[in-house]
Amino acid sequence: MNYEPLLKHLLHYDDIVIQAHHNPDADAIASGFALCRYLEQNGKKPRFIYAGEREISKPNMLIMLNKLGIQVSHVKDLNENGALPQLLITVDCFHGEGNVGSFAAENVIVIDHHRLPKGKAVPEHSVIKEHYGSCAAVIYELFKEVGYDLNEDQDVATALYYGLYMDTVGLSEISEPMDRELRDTADYNKALIRLLVNTNLTEEELGIIGKALSACKYYPHPDCSAVSADPSLPKQQSAYTIADNCDPNLLGIISDTLIQVDMVSDCVVCCPYHTGYKLSVRTCTDSVKAPDLAAFITHGYGGGGGHDNKAGGCIDYQSSLPKEIMAFVADRIRDFFTKPDVIFAGKEHPDFSGGERFRKKDTVLGYIPTTVLSPDGEDIHIRMLEGDITVTPDPDIYLMVGVIGEVYPIKREKFENKYVACEGTPDVSAYYYPPSARIGQKKTGRQLVEYLRGCKASGSSEILAVKLDNFTKLYSLWDQEHYMYGTIGDYMAHPAHDENDLYIIRGDIFALTYERC
Repeated sequence: MNYEPLLKHLLHYDDIVIQAHHNPDADAIASGFALCRYLEQNGKKPRFIYAGEREISKPNMLIMLNKLGIQVSHVKDLNENGALPQLLITVDCFHGEGNVGSFAAENVIVIDHHRLPKGKAVPEHSVIKEHYGSCAAVIYELFKEVGYDLNEDQDVATALYYGLYMDTVGLSEISEPMDRELRDTADYNKALIRLLVNTNLTEEELGIIGKALSACKYYPHPDCSAVSADPSLPKQQSAYTIADNCDPNLLGIISDTLIQVDMVSDCVVCCPYHTGYKLSVRTCTDSVKAPDLAAFITHGYGGGGGHDNKAGGCIDYQSSLPKEIMAFVADRIRDFFTKPDVIFAGKEHPDFSGGERFRKKDTVLGYIPTTVLSPDGEDIHIRMLEGDITVTPDPDIYLMVGVIGEVYPIKREKFENKYVACEGTPDVSAYYYPPSARIGQKKTGRQLVEYLRGCKASGSSEILAVKLDNFTKLYSLWDQEHYMYGTIGDYMAHPAHDENDLYIIRGDIFALTYERC
């Protein structure tokens, strides 16, 4: 059966209503607006609505609506005349949830980036990208799928950029590649974005910030070495607080302030958000990475991610928490510093008695000589699942692309020792995100899948691996300042002939890459 992109599917309907959540934020408005523009340019006449008690009143939102000509209506009852729209699309929210309302329609489609509500069936054709930082990035991805250039309409580009900006706390909590692509691709109205960014706080929100800062609590680290080997450094405490229900962007202002306190090495700020909580996390030492702390706190209840020193996360369904939110966060912060195993390769030898021998599967992987990707010698800016890196092309440097699209540079000598070129190409359908690159100062785009060459692991080099049953911080032989982080279900491994060369492999990657000997 042929796959039909969602945006093409929408064109089969005529009576279309797009609904944002109650008291819509910039991301919801941007997503609905962009979708409206696409449908309008394809001959449709969609209606854009939201419900709830309050009408939009925040200064930045009113400016956004006015300057971009966004037509959105506040409605009490979509079905007051008994008529059902042919199609209802909820953006940045899930149909029927408490912050959306449950208007009836002949057909419902959800476009969202929040975690799927428990026990809810997903309507057919819905697109839910749970780990994306914004719904704007989901819309952008849908545009890419049908070849729709958002920069043909600067109002659309500006709206999506601002939605992304606001939902990722000023772009500081971006972790997914599609969020980063939207950030770098959108040709937005810079003057308008500057105005919106600087019209972000109301007097009420200033009070929310002050109240949260005043309510801050601190957790002294039980072992100074968990943060720094220098006990004279003052930053040896975690800070955490809660804000009243507010725009998630305020959390970034609060956490950016807290991390500047002399004794604070890391901080967590949360507020009620939809049916759970939104978290903003900041760190300022190499020994505490913000996405690791965010992921640890939300483990089992949501998810988190971001940059090394700035991250965000969500805890879903507050009713499922075992205790009040601040007590929960306090316990998770304490556990982050006391529960994970900390291992220094070469100095400690963890127990591998329950480990097994594995070898790499006979799987076609991808590689690209960097000089093929950039024959003129311009720097290669690589966009990938794990983050962005810049590589200078060199005949002795290749790029390896793993089974889920992960990219890493490898020296040609090491490549030739471990791999052999082969016929065939990798299975790119398994990639979580097709890795891309931008070449030189003009950032000319390249899709790496177009340049991939096939290779397989050579020989039968074996590793000894053990599945982690605890969170683990591993300082490898080649970098004893920055740690590798493993969660429950990941693997710690070393070459069968060298117990000192320890490393961590993500559980999903391990299952796709290795087999028992």
